[in-house]
Amino acid sequence: MKMKKILMIISVVSLSLYSCTDFLTEENPNTITDQAFWKTENDFTKGLMATYNTLESSYVLGGSGSTAGHASDDITIPSPWNSDNIQLSDYTVTTVNSFVVNEWQQLYTGIFRANQVLEKIANADLSESFKTEIEAETRFLRGLYYFWLASNYNNGEVIIHTSVPKTMEEYYKPISSRKEVYTLIFDDLEFAQANLPKTWSNDNLGRATWGAATAIKGQVYLYEKMYAEAKLEFKKIIDSKLYRLTPDISWNFDLEHEYNSESIFEVNFSDAVKPGESSNNATTRAVACAPQEAGGNRAIEPAYNFIQLCKSDPIDPANPINAGQQYSQRALATICFKGDGQVFYKRPTEAFPFIVNQEGHIKKFQNWKWPAEPNTSRSGINEKVVRLADVFLMYAETILKTSGEVSEAIEYVNMVRERSGVLKLNIADYDADALMTHLMRIERPLELAYEGHMIRWQDIKRWGIVTELLQELSQINYRLLPNELREATAADLLDPGAVIRKQFVEAFENYNPADDDFFPIPNQEIITNAGIFGK
Repeated sequence: MKMKKILMIISVVSLSLYSCTDFLTEENPNTITDQAFWKTENDFTKGLMATYNTLESSYVLGGSGSTAGHASDDITIPSPWNSDNIQLSDYTVTTVNSFVVNEWQQLYTGIFRANQVLEKIANADLSESFKTEIEAETRFLRGLYYFWLASNYNNGEVIIHTSVPKTMEEYYKPISSRKEVYTLIFDDLEFAQANLPKTWSNDNLGRATWGAATAIKGQVYLYEKMYAEAKLEFKKIIDSKLYRLTPDISWNFDLEHEYNSESIFEVNFSDAVKPGESSNNATTRAVACAPQEAGGNRAIEPAYNFIQLCKSDPIDPANPINAGQQYSQRALATICFKGDGQVFYKRPTEAFPFIVNQEGHIKKFQNWKWPAEPNTSRSGINEKVVRLADVFLMYAETILKTSGEVSEAIEYVNMVRERSGVLKLNIADYDADALMTHLMRIERPLELAYEGHMIRWQDIKRWGIVTELLQELSQINYRLLPNELREATAADLLDPGAVIRKQFVEAFENYNPADDDFFPIPNQEIITNAGIFGK
């Protein structure tokens, strides 16, 4: 079963609720029934593919909807025309926000599909090895979907479904405690970790592996501040020697280097259109982030503070990777700056039009090597869920949170920096607190901006530094000059001709961790689910 560039056949049998009076008793002979479908290995493979397909959903990791999640962090601003993204950025989210509603629905669709597979595989007349393989992949996906729900909604208290509902009572369930939700997540990931293979054959690339389950399990521990447990999981990844950093960080964000040595788990996409194929095989992320001049929608943009952070990433002049470059390789792979000498959509940025108040564009996961994004809005660039550089930085964090050994932690930070031609950190300049601050404010945003399931937002939220960051950022005055962005001086503020801008002012005024660290349960769920609060 080749996971890349294939037709994702969605064969999911839906739950049907029958009234006491049959309106039509004849059955459609062309319909695949529940009893007829779940028989062969091919049937279960299709069911598993349907469960994977949720990863490609537009509000999970598959498109313009998923980019909206990045608007909640401190390095991203939304476009002024997108009211739902503005809500996410300004912390005025409602229960009918499109991201809040659709991610909830799409993740629960994935959970429903997973439960279908698990329920049917248990009694299937198939080999035990095949059944265990399918169960392991399916439980990895269910655990991942519940982790993303718990990370984003209602302080981790969401609705648990571990079987396909057959009655109204099973369909309309109350919310479960955070402890119950995370118990399920760990149970699923532990089963997956114990039963998934270390690698797959080339025609099965994209399927979950032991490394994927181990890395996500470590991430769950980390988010839950279980640092010793997280450290053990990340060390397993490192000691396995299954992964290595790519020579060029940009290989993680293009079409040419998918499933590379650094990738631990990624979501595959294809822009190929075949007769009868669902458009879900492609992602619309690229067109969502591209500027209008390149055929995009500019849904999110790099914030001014992040543009400055990228420009200040110190390059090592002795590293040959930096020959002729002004900025670090990871900065150049992440965004383009106005007038920075890069080629962006076949044009030098000096000649590329930037609209008023705009100083940069996102490059990650963009088709910026082409003249423009295709008018079909389809892109085939895979999306990384977790990669080795992220594991290195998370592992460094767990070292600081457990033993506090700066020398060991800084070793992993420097491996990430050196790969992008960035000057190594000097151990003499850091104690554990200073290095942790560096990870939070510099290293992780520069390396991982706009990646994964809202990585930056989850980071600053779990560290409890959102208020601190927003307060600082909301007080900065920026002066916008031709091909230059800088913090305004006192003289600039007195200059009547100066273009002065601030960002994150509304965000700082509105943000309240008690209300804004998690999204509310969508209004539609509250209205339709009579059991949600035990009613």
